[in-house]
Amino acid sequence: MAPEGSRGDVQPLVALGATLAARGCRVRVCAFEEARELAESYGLEFVAHGVDSRAMIEEQAEAIHGGRLDFHRAVNRVFKEILENQFAHLPDAARDADLMIGGGVQFGGPTVAEALGIPYRFIAYCPIVLPSSEHPPFVIERQIRRPWLNRVLWRLFLATLGAQIRRGLNRQRATLGLEPIRDVYANLCGNEPLLAADPDLAPGPHDAPVQYRQVGFLHPPDTGEPLPEKLEAFLAAGPPPIYVGFGSMPDPHPEQTTQRLLDVIAARGARAVISAGWAGLGTGPLSDDVLGVGAVPHAKLFPRVAAVVHHGGAGTTSSAARAGVPQILVPHLLDQFYFARRVRELGVGVATGARRELDFAALAQCIDAVLENEILAERAAALGERMRARDPHGAAADRLLSTNR
Repeated sequence: MAPEGSRGDVQPLVALGATLAARGCRVRVCAFEEARELAESYGLEFVAHGVDSRAMIEEQAEAIHGGRLDFHRAVNRVFKEILENQFAHLPDAARDADLMIGGGVQFGGPTVAEALGIPYRFIAYCPIVLPSSEHPPFVIERQIRRPWLNRVLWRLFLATLGAQIRRGLNRQRATLGLEPIRDVYANLCGNEPLLAADPDLAPGPHDAPVQYRQVGFLHPPDTGEPLPEKLEAFLAAGPPPIYVGFGSMPDPHPEQTTQRLLDVIAARGARAVISAGWAGLGTGPLSDDVLGVGAVPHAKLFPRVAAVVHHGGAGTTSSAARAGVPQILVPHLLDQFYFARRVRELGVGVATGARRELDFAALAQCIDAVLENEILAERAAALGERMRARDPHGAAADRLLSTNR
């Protein structure tokens, strides 16, 4: 397993790895050091690579909260470091493997697998990483409903991606004795990528240029571990709280953001659980109606909250949808804008504008709109019931094992 990115990129592959291990496979996860505890909690082998993904993302906090140009400049720097790191560590980590599975921004995996003579499979977490006339590339925040324009934008994006990565990728391929490639995107996707997104929440496109298989959201398996005692006591002490957390998104001013969130919560007369995440929220004194937490299992917590306020990452959006609770999305970047649109279209939540332009008064209005909307709550509950009835892990494992024999 070779996920690259934040915890949201690692967790689905660890969940799948647990299923494959239960079927007799030996599973090794190669990811950033902070993911070790997660992988080993499911009994999987773990190899740490050299890049601290959390530190890398936190270094780009100003760029993520700044303008689009700042963000794209930061992406170019990050891509170069990621690529070099992958080729430095993946060959040894996968030396005795029979199959490599990549996720997130895994650029080097297909080449390393080719050099080792083993199959490679890529797992996508959102439909908009697949080219289509139905949507623009994931770097574009707005939905575009003109198919011809989406096709043009995809051609431009793929050309830009190739220009960013091709030279460094082909240089690494040469050191491994492999021929250069021209189509970077086809190389990254590999043979029949899997789309690990729920078909109701995030249906795959009908005209993608690659053959893919949609298997559903790879939610973390239940380890039986209870919620922390302090959190359990807080939940039992009053009405269901609002959950607030921005996952792996950094924040250049966490104390200021925390205070603004506390003001919104207090004005609503609500209780809240604030997740620190990679932004470091929830620092400083909190009232008796607010509890700060670290990483806790969403599958156990979300069914017990009134609503989930979050950044719109694929994992958090899908976890909240699977729990059947209303959502308020504050999208920061990339596919988060897609999920913001989808929860609105499905009528299971609402969304603010981009995080860099967030009006906390608008966030307060969104929370009010969700908490007072019984129809929205019913739709969210119905979607959760449909998602819980599916077996995405089994579907993914069946496909991987049947095509790797």
